[in-house]
Amino acid sequence: MSCRLQQLLVPLFLLAASNGGAAMFFYPTPQVSLLEHLLVDHWGAHASNFSAAITPCTNYVTEVGEPSRSSGRTTAAQWLRVAFHDFVTADTTSAGAGLVTGGMDASIGFETARAENKGSAFNDSFTFWRPFVDEYISMSDLIALGTVMSVHLCGGKAIPYRPGRVDALHADSTTGVPEPETGVEETLEEFGRAGFNKKDAIGLTACGHTLGSVHHGGFPEVVGPEAVTPNNTNGGSNFDSTRGVFDPLVVHEYIDSTGGRGGPLVTSFNETSRSDLRLYESDGNRTMQDLYGMTTEGFQDTCAELLGRMIDTVPSGVQLQDAITPMPIKPINVTWDFGNKGALVLSGNIRILWGAPTITFSAGEFTTLLHPEPETGYTAYGDTYFYPFTVPSSEVGNATSFTVSGDNLAAQTFPISRQDQPFLVPSMSTATRGSVSFTVASSAGIDLWNEGMAVVVAAPVEQPLTLAPEIVKAAVNLSATEDTKPGYRLWKGSYEMPQEVTGSISLTLTRGGQTLDHLLLGAGVAGW
Repeated sequence: MSCRLQQLLVPLFLLAASNGGAAMFFYPTPQVSLLEHLLVDHWGAHASNFSAAITPCTNYVTEVGEPSRSSGRTTAAQWLRVAFHDFVTADTTSAGAGLVTGGMDASIGFETARAENKGSAFNDSFTFWRPFVDEYISMSDLIALGTVMSVHLCGGKAIPYRPGRVDALHADSTTGVPEPETGVEETLEEFGRAGFNKKDAIGLTACGHTLGSVHHGGFPEVVGPEAVTPNNTNGGSNFDSTRGVFDPLVVHEYIDSTGGRGGPLVTSFNETSRSDLRLYESDGNRTMQDLYGMTTEGFQDTCAELLGRMIDTVPSGVQLQDAITPMPIKPINVTWDFGNKGALVLSGNIRILWGAPTITFSAGEFTTLLHPEPETGYTAYGDTYFYPFTVPSSEVGNATSFTVSGDNLAAQTFPISRQDQPFLVPSMSTATRGSVSFTVASSAGIDLWNEGMAVVVAAPVEQPLTLAPEIVKAAVNLSATEDTKPGYRLWKGSYEMPQEVTGSISLTLTRGGQTLDHLLLGAGVAGW
């Protein structure tokens, strides 16, 4: 089964009116391939643009240039806040033994009018994430990914990232997020309902509050107006002296009563707003003293475990997959398509992580050395190098796979579909934010009408009450054309969207319920 990618999207203001397809086989699956791209490809060649929001870690996504630098707001911290508010209304106690309702399901998007969720963090974050949502990437997986990347790219450990979260269709019926004025007993009840005991609650709070600030604009009852300055326009009061670094300084400044002394939720002029102080003192500061006594690595390990538990708290029935790990060899945009002269070609790119070796590409009887592109990619896992190739189909025969091998690389083999199988043609398929048109190629002797072929269109569109898109699907029949390519007959289809599309549109070629091919078309340009 072949699987294809056009391009991931950057924030909505960069969307173009239309864009043609550039396709790929997904390895190992569409979901894992796309999320691995966001997780790994940070900067430089073929960057996903997802990490741009937290580069540098003091950046804020809704403001650019000097306004961002002087706002005092921090996207990395806001992403942790969004994840916590989505998670903490999980109920692990009321639904029965081993059952969970709520948790990491993007229901927070429906809950921004609640007083417990005041502030712009939620809608600002969803606005940035929304164009990345498609049939394969849920908003809730992006919320979890935001936590993983905020921690790792800002100095913390790499939290294992397991995909598979499913977005809620409505607000969570459970309410109760700890607020600055919430009493310690109620705070601990809310953590306990979500499956975190007192020690966990203190540790998770300290880990979450090593980044960012509390702002006068959103919380005047915590931070006074004196915090607002030309260089701090939102009036942020930092939790510690390194608001853009994930480190144990917030614990050390609290215990030592130095710097920010634990932040404004410890030191606020308003005693009723000192929620962190009440929580830290609820066990006589024993947990904070334990964190204080840890090495930096020990603190980072503790935070990775607690934050990992947080993002993996999902409703019963949702099965998370194995953790995604960076792929040392990753094919991207490997595809069948028709070249400039109409002949079928196999083309694509091979990403190599951690080095630029001499590599060999083999398919059928065809073997060649590949040469890297001049531009390098930069990631938290090491540098990446990209090796493009284009091979006429006549040279690879009836190959159903290709192999990549090279210096100090274990050879890996990747499947491709046979040339005589029907496939969606990337260069002859396009999408806009309102419609999609596509072409399917089949061997000249195959009648797709008799074969029962159809194309299922899946598109992310706006839904009421949340910035998280919903995915709508429609099956479209194919129409025969008089157009041909050497050895192939062409079929066409189109579909007008009932609503404006917010991200990439996926097409699935089916026959009798069996999936033959995928194509992902974007209305904008980002990543690859």
